[in-house]
Amino acid sequence: YFSNNKEVRIDDRKLYLHIESSTAYSLQLAKEEITRLIKEEMMKMQNPALQLVNRGRYKV
Repeated sequence: YFSNNKEVRIDDRKLYLHIESSTAYSLQLAKEEITRLIKEEMMKMQNPALQLVNRGRYKV
């Protein structure tokens, strides 16, 4: 996570995911699903109404 007022440096660590698949199509589907989940969670973080619902430490 990089805040808006922080400049990203070249030596900052990035997240890398290793995805294995038996076919190129299933790899593409996995990448799309991960992208969808990340975008969905980002939208939840930006919406204050949704943040009040999940205030607990653990998600079940």
